[in-house]
Amino acid sequence: MYRMLNYVNRKWNICVFKFHDLATKTNISPLVKFSIWAHDKLVWELPEKYQLIGGVSVQQCRLEQQLDIAKHQANYYFEYATELQEQVWKLQDEVDTLESNESELATA
Repeated sequence: MYRMLNYVNRKWNICVFKFHDLATKTNISPLVKFSIWAHDKLVWELPEKYQLIGGVSVQQCRLEQQLDIAKHQANYYFEYATELQEQVWKLQDEVDTLESNESELATA
């Protein structure tokens, strides 16, 4: 049902756009004014809950996009946290080696 509604909506808007294009190409003033009025008043925009993109609702497409962004962010922060943790371990190893060197020098 929604596919048919989207098809009719798309075809209707294409007809209005083509009429406007033809009217502006002819450059007949009353026809151009009427086509502008028609373009402003007769373009039919479906409510978002009925709009489809490739057979999938717009809401679902937005949710999938937000999920992809969230996955990307989670990956980024996981890799960043791993990198920071490795730096902490390296610093801790350096501190441990310095402390062991200092204790060896103190005993000698």
